[in-house]
Amino acid sequence: MEKLKGTVTHLVNVRLDRPTVRAKRAPALPVGTVVEVSHAIRGEMYKEIDIWYVLANQTFVWSGAVNANSEVPFIEKKLIVTADDIGVVDDIDMGAKVALRYGRINSIAVFVNRPGDTKGDYLKAWHDFLCSYERVGDSRKLYETTHVGLHFTITSGEPVSTGDVSNLLNGKYFRKYTDFDTDYEREAFVEQIKAELDAQYEKFKAVFKRKPDHLTSHHDILTFNKPLFRHMQEWSQKNDVPLRTHRFLPSSKRFWYDTLVITDIDLPSIDKMNAWEEEFGSRVEGAQHTIVDHYGPLPPFAVISYLSQVKKKQGKLDEWLFDFLVSKDHTREIVIHLLKTTLRRQRDLVRHYKDLDTSYPGVNIKHFDGRVAEYLSLEKGSPWKSDPSLALSPVVVRKA
Repeated sequence: MEKLKGTVTHLVNVRLDRPTVRAKRAPALPVGTVVEVSHAIRGEMYKEIDIWYVLANQTFVWSGAVNANSEVPFIEKKLIVTADDIGVVDDIDMGAKVALRYGRINSIAVFVNRPGDTKGDYLKAWHDFLCSYERVGDSRKLYETTHVGLHFTITSGEPVSTGDVSNLLNGKYFRKYTDFDTDYEREAFVEQIKAELDAQYEKFKAVFKRKPDHLTSHHDILTFNKPLFRHMQEWSQKNDVPLRTHRFLPSSKRFWYDTLVITDIDLPSIDKMNAWEEEFGSRVEGAQHTIVDHYGPLPPFAVISYLSQVKKKQGKLDEWLFDFLVSKDHTREIVIHLLKTTLRRQRDLVRHYKDLDTSYPGVNIKHFDGRVAEYLSLEKGSPWKSDPSLALSPVVVRKA
């Protein structure tokens, strides 16, 4: 296949990190230089042209100085920035509300089994918030600009289903994900999980007056065995609800689960899940590449310096965004874990939120200092807010 070539028509600087004249420079290209072009993206407006070429060596050059030998494919880059675990912890929700208003995120993944919220009054207040406020600088209501997803859980809190889901419970609460074993492949377990998913789905629609914009599962539980994976795929297609792709589950998280936490089963690899998906003939929509772990310290280590953690997180975001820009992916997702609070020390956070261990087991409060760091990271700077090469993904409101 013939490679796309371009000839430099004006002396032009090569940019290393971003398609902008403010980015770091590589040696300039003289007139007549032949370059190999991968694709075109939107970048900083310069001399009334905002299209930049991504070269095969993963650098950026302003398209106004390059004459391509054939049409260069243009890729509109769209981001889904999702705040996870919404609907249970007030300070997590407050962090997400502030982030939505200021355009730091455009997506939330919602639990619908908040303790004591059987009728969904608390979640209805979330719905009212989305319908009442706009993103700063945008005239549309957040309900129209926010991806609102169902964060399905069978590993935290109590069930929503009024039917028999006793196989999934330890007392009145769901069994922890660390108790996951081969029993969950049995038909009796799978049928109860299906019933619980349907119950949480119906509650979501009743509260938010529309279908979820995406389906995710707490602790990635729906990727733990073939029967659950199959049902997730089939349910997604039947209900026309996009899934967060399994293909980019963080290897560090999977290693942690497989070797240190969930010892009773061998979790499927990405390759195995790819094979299952091909066998089912399934089609996963939406994000193509996802950060889904707390990209700060892993337990049991506490945050010692928030300054250094925020710097680390900003660096990881920059690396990830660069990889997105030089790829040919149209859409990717970042999943973050936000907590807005004045508390900083891990032991103070654990003490303050200790009631969750009994009221909503399954959300690990030892991670909360990492959530604080992620909130501070986005507060310090959300690169997609000022980067013309990136845009938050638009929302198509999905009728219930």
